[in-house]
Amino acid sequence: MTDDIFSARLEELAARGLLRAATAFDGGSARTVTLNGRTLLLFCSNDYFGLSHDPRIIAAVKEGLDRYGFGSGGSRLISGTRTPHVELERGIASFLGAEAAVLFGTGFSANSGVIPAVAEKGDVIFADKLNHASLVDGCRLSRAELVRYPHCDTAALEKMLKKAGSAGTRWIVTDGLFSMDGDMAPLDEICSLAKKHDARVYVDDAHAFGVLGKNGRGTPELFGVEGKVDILMGTLGKAAGGMGAFAAGKKSTADWLLNKGRSFIFSTAMPSAVAAGNLKAVEILGNCGAERNAFMQITETFHQRLKTAGFAIPSKSYIIPLVIGSAGGALSAAKLLWDDGIFVQAIRPPAVPEGTSRLRLTLSLAHTEQDREAALQSLTSHIGSGHKGTGS
Repeated sequence: MTDDIFSARLEELAARGLLRAATAFDGGSARTVTLNGRTLLLFCSNDYFGLSHDPRIIAAVKEGLDRYGFGSGGSRLISGTRTPHVELERGIASFLGAEAAVLFGTGFSANSGVIPAVAEKGDVIFADKLNHASLVDGCRLSRAELVRYPHCDTAALEKMLKKAGSAGTRWIVTDGLFSMDGDMAPLDEICSLAKKHDARVYVDDAHAFGVLGKNGRGTPELFGVEGKVDILMGTLGKAAGGMGAFAAGKKSTADWLLNKGRSFIFSTAMPSAVAAGNLKAVEILGNCGAERNAFMQITETFHQRLKTAGFAIPSKSYIIPLVIGSAGGALSAAKLLWDDGIFVQAIRPPAVPEGTSRLRLTLSLAHTEQDREAALQSLTSHIGSGHKGTGS
């Protein structure tokens, strides 16, 4: 028997308030979860439009199961590609106004596969310091030099671009909407710098795809830089309510990824039924302008209510960070909300920097006005007195 080398390490994590365990829910919906027979309002899901339980999508998945079965049985380049995969890739590209898109199993596998495929030895990657972990790992897996610039600081980014001199291909890699802070990369400025300094732009738009922009095409549409982003990564497990991810751009880029993206080449294909459900979700996202406008209004109103209650929230999006500071404090705060029937998770290092543990509140169209009022009341009662005005 091998020595138990992890027990002491786990005890250390526990002492620091960083030990994690998955919470298994008994059931729920897009707005609630059921835990040990108790129903709680869900305010930490990425299911922004509540599409995970949309009957149209569920029907598309059931039809896909009847036609194609459960598993795909192989990788995309061996035997795993079915018509729904091709239709979904075309549907995503059409929705975004891109030439082509390539599917991946998850957002993590997309970022960890695409970036090493496009950034080579001799290239330089300029990455925002608060990028998602999957972007960080994708950059590290590439053989390119990695330079990290201060969060959303385009002045610092330009200095770094100038200092790079005559390097190989330069990539600016950033989240569009940052998942833990709820703020947005200044893509207009970034794309301007890319043009000025002959760089390419890679945007992870996981949390903005389907939501932001007049037509839901994400942060590039919101900032008026569609066509100036070289590769746009997005996920289908957030606003689309499903599972999977994609990289969109020029056809030549998609063809390159099909040949060089290791996480695409060496992974079993997404089940065809899931692809069919995702396609229906993309179709819905393309025709939900009224819902999108309503969600933006709900978000604005919720921010106003938080401000009135004394909270200073730097985010202006539907991702709302309430920074507590210590990991233990964030855990205690989450427990107080759970006791009130509001399920929000404590976010701790390494997901966020040391000393910035927080509650990450998210909004959804699935919530009712009464749900949001209950969350506000609980936050004001338990969090406000000690943490109003704490920025992220």
